[in-house]
Amino acid sequence: MVYTVKYKLKNQSWKKIKNVKGDLIVQDLPNPTRVLILDDETRIEIPYNNTVFVFSKERFIAIKQSAERETGQKINI
Repeated sequence: MVYTVKYKLKNQSWKKIKNVKGDLIVQDLPNPTRVLILDDETRIEIPYNNTVFVFSKERFIAIKQSAERETGQKINI
C-alpha cells in the first residue's frame, strides 16, 4: 500500500510526494532526517528540524496491516 506525504519547510510552500511505501527517521545528530521510500525504491531525505509533515490516512492503514501480519491477529482500533 502506498500513501501521500505533504511537507512544509519553514517559510516555504507545501510540497507533496506521492507513492510513498515507507518512512523512517534517521536521528544522526546534528541533522535528524525523515527518509521516505517510494514505490520504485527511490529514497528521499528531508531535514526533520523545522519541517511539518502531513501523512495521508493510507499510512495509518499500512502500519495497522503490517502490525496485524506480524502479530497474526486483528487489531481493533
